[in-house]
Amino acid sequence: MLHASQLAQQQSQTYAVAQGKEAAALAVHVKQVQAQWFACEADAAAAIAEDEGRGPGRRGRRPHSWRYHTVRYRLVADERRRCRARRGRPAKTDPPPTEAGYRLGVEVEALANPEEDNGWMGLATTVHAAVCGDADILQRC
Repeated sequence: MLHASQLAQQQSQTYAVAQGKEAAALAVHVKQVQAQWFACEADAAAAIAEDEGRGPGRRGRRPHSWRYHTVRYRLVADERRRCRARRGRPAKTDPPPTEAGYRLGVEVEALANPEEDNGWMGLATTVHAAVCGDADILQRC
């Protein structure tokens, strides 16, 4: 294994760009997940399993897991207003109609890129180490 500082800089920049792109896609995903409403706890748990990558996937594709972020889903009991059953103006004493249900909460955490992991390159050659050093081989490639 050979370490190169120039390669390390390139890898850290690439990681940062890829993490930024994934953060944008993840923001859209979080918005969609938090907008979902579930009437029962079993449906919400099934949605969590699908979003965590344990579900069947969509359109025959494998479930998508996030590479640069850790995503945690949690179940939140909530109430929301619903439409009235009858037409017309309600009486002032009538409380607004609500329904109980569940929605999903999402926590996102960016994964750190350890700097010591960047810049390493595997070097395989048939040239003996006594004939030519690692740096010379890399410069000739």
